[in-house]
Amino acid sequence: MNAFIQRLTGALSYSKKQLLRAWSWYRNQKPWKQAVLGTIVAVIVIGLIFTINALTAPKDAGAQLRTVTLESAASLSGGSDGSSVIGTVRSVAEASILAESGGTVRSVHTQIGASIPAGFVIAQLENAAQRASVLQAEGVYDAAIAARSGVSPLDSEAAARNSYQAAYSAIDYTLQNQIDSFYGNPGPYGPVFLTGQGNFPQNYFPSKREAINQMMISWRTHLATASTANPETLLAEALSVTTATNDLLVSIAEVSNKTGSNVTATQIANLAAARGTIATQAGTLTSARESYRTKSVGSSASVDASVKQALGSLRGAQAQLEKTLVRAPIGGTVNFLPIRVGDYVTAYMHVATVAQNGSLEILTFVSEEERTQLSVGQKVLVMPSYAGVITSISPALDPVTHQIEVHIAVTDQGTSLVNGQSVRITLPGATTKTETKGPLLLPLASVKLRTNDRVVFTVNEEGRLVEHSVTIGEVHGGRIEVLSGIAPEARIVTDARGLSGGQKVQIADATTSI
Repeated sequence: MNAFIQRLTGALSYSKKQLLRAWSWYRNQKPWKQAVLGTIVAVIVIGLIFTINALTAPKDAGAQLRTVTLESAASLSGGSDGSSVIGTVRSVAEASILAESGGTVRSVHTQIGASIPAGFVIAQLENAAQRASVLQAEGVYDAAIAARSGVSPLDSEAAARNSYQAAYSAIDYTLQNQIDSFYGNPGPYGPVFLTGQGNFPQNYFPSKREAINQMMISWRTHLATASTANPETLLAEALSVTTATNDLLVSIAEVSNKTGSNVTATQIANLAAARGTIATQAGTLTSARESYRTKSVGSSASVDASVKQALGSLRGAQAQLEKTLVRAPIGGTVNFLPIRVGDYVTAYMHVATVAQNGSLEILTFVSEEERTQLSVGQKVLVMPSYAGVITSISPALDPVTHQIEVHIAVTDQGTSLVNGQSVRITLPGATTKTETKGPLLLPLASVKLRTNDRVVFTVNEEGRLVEHSVTIGEVHGGRIEVLSGIAPEARIVTDARGLSGGQKVQIADATTSI
């Protein structure tokens, strides 16, 4: 005993010396170092205190228990106060918008949750070629309008001269801005053709373009004397240039359609616009020549026809441009918008959904037997406690689900229903008391499917799970037939996943009797 006391006294003496030495060292440090060391020691002490409190604090047994919900088997099966079905909340007016053409998204003008009016452009795809085609068609249309404004029904000669001058402007624009997209710098035979030659000679396309260029130079010099020249001669000159240009476009189209031609989308759009312009001008010049030859009052009618042709080309170009715009067909809230700037979308891809979320209905499907108990205008209960009314019932079975489609409107104001939500609907039944005929049809989650048996759980007075072996039948979607093993009035656990017999649980609603 004396030896132990001596050792203890020596240890305490040694510890005291070490503490005094540490304190002396601490006091000799600079003030800022003392502050840092003091802070570190304080943090360590506080951490130890919290750790000790956590280890010694009494455990809340209730916090470790699994919370379960109880409901009668008959209610889960839909046998209480009528049948129960699952429905989907959706907007009365909803539009799923598909892209009409493929392309890269260049701009998105809204976001999910935003309210937009009908006709609003949600997004815009790459459309430089389409806008160029619209601009060209507008120029042709304006030229046709200008030509018509100078034509008198009795002056076919003036109509011929106007057509001659308007044709020069349209064809010159087509050559410079559309056909020349297929050509590069000048070469020995004319502008160098940038696309594959196909079966044509090497100098075919350059020579053709250079020949047309010379014809246009001659045409431009004749414009100054067009007011005094013979209209027959003027129209013949314009038609010859138009024919040569059309022949060149036919050849370009032939090589552009071959594999490996390396033709770009812009060149294809320019080619289509150019062919439309040349065809229009050919028709206009031919009509003007015929009117001049016959000296008939029909000259104005031919110009009107040219205006209609130009207007048709303009409408077609505008329609192609419209396909690159993602436009809302109805006003409402944007519920789905997966595209971003830079994304590539394909034709008929789902790019947006717009719905009027404030005007909701419920869509559900019922069997033929349940259909016999329903009628339009009948009241139903939408869980948890919303009143609804049947607005329409399909007269035939759905070919996919082989059930009957039913639409329900919620009559209560200020409900918490959300577009796309699944809800349970209690339909009117043939009886007013709890009665379940045939096998119970329980949700799959309420039946625990084990290797050797199938069980459902109830909760005893001690708050522990009690297993009940059941015999099951067929599976119907998300529900399973229970043929025997549990009474319809028994209150069972609605979700048996992860539970086992004898486990102690707590019930979600403490007022529910077990």
